[in-house]
Amino acid sequence: MTVKKKPHHDLAAIKVKFADAESLEITGKAERDARAIGYSLEDIVDVVQALDPGDFVKSETAHNPVNPRNWHDTYHIPCDGLYLYLKFAGETLVDVMLTSFKEV
Repeated sequence: MTVKKKPHHDLAAIKVKFADAESLEITGKAERDARAIGYSLEDIVDVVQALDPGDFVKSETAHNPVNPRNWHDTYHIPCDGLYLYLKFAGETLVDVMLTSFKEV
């Protein structure tokens, strides 16, 4: 697994892609985890829109299964008294999905 300290996916482009609940690309697990801590799809969009480059933690290649082309960008953001963990995964911006949305 390769880890780097620079995002693989452009945050501004992610924000454009995740601009509304109708077009939100999110895994079922990430959606369930978000709802478990009180976040609706609209709230998830608001959190994504609030991300800034300083919230970035790391970017790493997929490790289960191993895929050196699939990058996971991780962000931590304080929100509503919680510290949230978001992970965007995909090979390109076209296939990026929100795969994690939970409390750190």
